[in-house]
Amino acid sequence: MNFNSLIPKNYIQREIEKDIFNFLEEKEIIVIRGARQSGKSTLMKKIGSLLQKKYQEDQIILIDFEDEIEQSKFEKNPKEYIEFYLQGKEKLFLLLDEIQYIKKAGKILKLLLEKYPQIKFIVSGSSTLDINKLGEYLVGRAVFFELYPFSYSEFLKAKNDQLYLEYKKKRFNILKPKKTDSLFIDKLNIYLKEYLTYGGYPRIALENNKEKKIILLKNLFSTYVEKDIIKLYGVKYKEKVIIILKYLSTTIGNLLNYNDICQTANCHFQELKDFISIFEETYILKKILPYHKNLVSELKKNPKIYFFDLGLRNTLLERFEFTEEEWGRMLENYGFLVYKNYSLSFWRTTAKAEVDFVLKDKKIPIEIKTTPKITRSYLSFIESYHPKIGLLANWEKSGVVKKYQSTIYITPLSLL
Repeated sequence: MNFNSLIPKNYIQREIEKDIFNFLEEKEIIVIRGARQSGKSTLMKKIGSLLQKKYQEDQIILIDFEDEIEQSKFEKNPKEYIEFYLQGKEKLFLLLDEIQYIKKAGKILKLLLEKYPQIKFIVSGSSTLDINKLGEYLVGRAVFFELYPFSYSEFLKAKNDQLYLEYKKKRFNILKPKKTDSLFIDKLNIYLKEYLTYGGYPRIALENNKEKKIILLKNLFSTYVEKDIIKLYGVKYKEKVIIILKYLSTTIGNLLNYNDICQTANCHFQELKDFISIFEETYILKKILPYHKNLVSELKKNPKIYFFDLGLRNTLLERFEFTEEEWGRMLENYGFLVYKNYSLSFWRTTAKAEVDFVLKDKKIPIEIKTTPKITRSYLSFIESYHPKIGLLANWEKSGVVKKYQSTIYITPLSLL
C-alpha cells in the first residue's frame, strides 16, 4: 500500500502531528480519538506515509474496521488475523482505524501487545465511550491524543498562506503575554467569521461554496445521530436527542437550566445528564464548571456548555447569519475552542458578577467581547484574586492596561 497516493493533495498538516510522531518508535500503543470526520483516517494515512520513508511497504498495514468483513475476521480470531500480516517480520506497524467497532478491543489489544512485542499498534476511534473502555485495559501501555476539527490556525493554513504566516508571527501567547496587533486584522476577521459560521471539520472547511458547506454540515449531523446516538439508545430516542441538542445550541454562554431542558424535551433529569455525557464523549460539546475558590459567594452547581464545532451548532439552529448579540455568544465559544486544552472554568458570583473564563492553574481571567470594554465584573475578579495578568479579547483593538497591579492584555480575537 502506497500511503502517499492515499493522502489528499490539499492535505493540511495537523498541529498534533509532531506530538504523535515523537511516539512512533516507542513501545506504547498510540491512540488517536476524536469526532467523526475530524480527519483521523487521513492522519492515519499520513502516519503510514511517514513510516514508509524508513520501513518497507509490507511492514505498515492499515485496517479500517468500519469494513464489516475485516471487523468480523479480526474478532473471530485476532491472533490468526495478526499473524497473517506478521509472518516472521522483525517489525510491523499495525494502523487500526475505527477501533470502536471491535468488541472488547481493549482486552484484545492487551493480549496482542503482550504476545507480539515486535508490533507497534496505532489505533483511532471516534468516541471516548469506547476508547475509555479500551484505556481501562491499557493503563501505562498507551498514549492518547485527541484530534478535533481544524483549529483557527489550521483553518487559516488551508485558506490563505500569507494570513496564516501573519497569524503565526503575531499570535498572542497567554503563557508569554505581550501586546500584539496586525495591519491585517480586517482580513483575518473575515476568515474568523467564516470559521465561526461553518466550523472546522476538514471537508467542510476546504469547501468554498457556502451552499455545499451547509449540505455537508447537515449530512455530518445526520451521520452523528444515526451512527452514535441511535446505536447507543435506539431509534425511539432520536427525536428527543435532537430536541435537547437544539436547545443546548441556544444556551452557549448561559448557565445550564436542567429543569427547562427536561420540560422541553420531556425527559427525566438523570436521563438528560446521561445524554449530555454522551454528547461530551462523542466530541459534540463540553461542560465548563464554575471557579469556586470562595465557596460561600460563588455558584458551584450549574455548568455552562460550549460546542467543539460552531458549524455543527449553527446547523442545529438552521441559521448562518447572526446579530451582534449572537456574535458575542459565538465569540465566547471561540474562546473555549482556543483554550480548551487548559484547565478551564468560568466565574460567577451570587451577585451575578461574571467572567467568561478562568485558566484555573494560572488564575488568568479571560473576557471575550465584541468591544474592548473592561466590565465591573472583570474588575471585581481582579480585585478579589489579584491575578498577574488578564486577557480581554475583542474584534479589533489592541493594548495593555494596568488595573489593581494586574496587567490586562487587550487583544484581537483573530490573533488568539
